[in-house]
Amino acid sequence: ERSTLTPERAEEYLARLMRAMESEKLFTDGDMTLQKLAEHLAIPAAHLSQVVNERCNQTFNDFINSYRVREAQAKLLDPATKHYSILAIAEEVGFNSKSTFNAVFKKHTGQTPSEFRESSKALETA
Repeated sequence: ERSTLTPERAEEYLARLMRAMESEKLFTDGDMTLQKLAEHLAIPAAHLSQVVNERCNQTFNDFINSYRVREAQAKLLDPATKHYSILAIAEEVGFNSKSTFNAVFKKHTGQTPSEFRESSKALETA
């Protein structure tokens, strides 16, 4: 309520955040924190948190994890990475543990990474 973040500045920060996430894939850093991302983007951490919460309707962790899950889905479907283990893909997209990866992936997609990979194989042969 008493934030100094103006709507115009929020839009600018959101655009900067999205550009960086897409082009630099900052979410693949397993140690990414709100503070670290804010420093990288030169945005006050409180403002970055507010932008993610209000403009993306997500917590910081859900925001980062949604990018990680999308990237994992792409890798699970990519013929070039089909020989990768689930753990290898999890680590590549920024997860530090397979159990966290499985839980977050299922939360976002309704399937475990293994189920996702199997169902995509079934679609290819159908």
